[in-house]
Amino acid sequence: MVLTVTLNPVLDRVVEIPGFKARGVNIVKRERARIAGGKGINVSRVLKIFDIPTVATGWLGGRVGEEIERKLKQEQIPADFIWISGESRINLTVVDPDREKETHIVEQGPRVTEKDIRSLKDKLFKLTKKARVCVFSGSVPSGCEDKIYLELINFTKQENPDIITVLDTRGVFFKEGVKSSPYLIKPNVNELCELVEKESLSLREIIQEAIRIKNGGIKLVVVSQGAGEVVVVGDDGNYLLTPPRVSTVNTVGAGDAMVGGLIAGLYKGENLLESCCLGVATGSASAEKGREKPLERRRITELVNKVKVRRL
Repeated sequence: MVLTVTLNPVLDRVVEIPGFKARGVNIVKRERARIAGGKGINVSRVLKIFDIPTVATGWLGGRVGEEIERKLKQEQIPADFIWISGESRINLTVVDPDREKETHIVEQGPRVTEKDIRSLKDKLFKLTKKARVCVFSGSVPSGCEDKIYLELINFTKQENPDIITVLDTRGVFFKEGVKSSPYLIKPNVNELCELVEKESLSLREIIQEAIRIKNGGIKLVVVSQGAGEVVVVGDDGNYLLTPPRVSTVNTVGAGDAMVGGLIAGLYKGENLLESCCLGVATGSASAEKGREKPLERRRITELVNKVKVRRL
């Protein structure tokens, strides 16, 4: 199966407020979504669409954690989380249909203890023995050291040397995590800039940095540029993929959907290019749906054929 590790799960609320203003009173017209979230959970949701066995794990706490667990059960997404004393977080996305803009309000999440970290390692010890792929993604709650992903990936590889590890996070946790040489990383452009300590990167520089990182021991580097082109650097070739044009409803989770689609392709034995096209198409389908409705494999298949490919 594919194991996804979400250290900081979230209850994602998406509300619609026409003419949203930073000051004054804003009236919610409607709540468009209230779903279990967090980058790893989002990946598991996509894998389920492709009928790939998956288990989501990480830390949950409080009443919000209980609601996240209930919603995962409703979606029939297998979960095996560690319970902590803190309260899981709620994130809010405000969609302004008048201006076609989104505002994201993100909570930091609970604080974890050394005991919580040991309990998670015990859980990984059991689960990784049954996994072909392990995805580490998302933000990190307070109480964790900067090297948390570095430690967890090294621990996982030690327990299962054949496992494929994936890292998708940002900041210092990403910078430390890549030192564990995961099989796949998927930064966006801003995250790549942070990693290489540059304020900005041209497309040519993005490709050069991705190749340098790949030559340093990471098998597959995928760099997303929002709704723009995706750079892929791997053993089987280097590519520039242009997503199909879609009418975007909500981009939250689209990057996670892309990771899920890419992993689904690799899991099913497709080659690198086919897997990456599937990932890009899945991300586009997610942006088009806005997470308010389940993704459809039929629509993803339609979009795969519209992904433009240029070999680098």
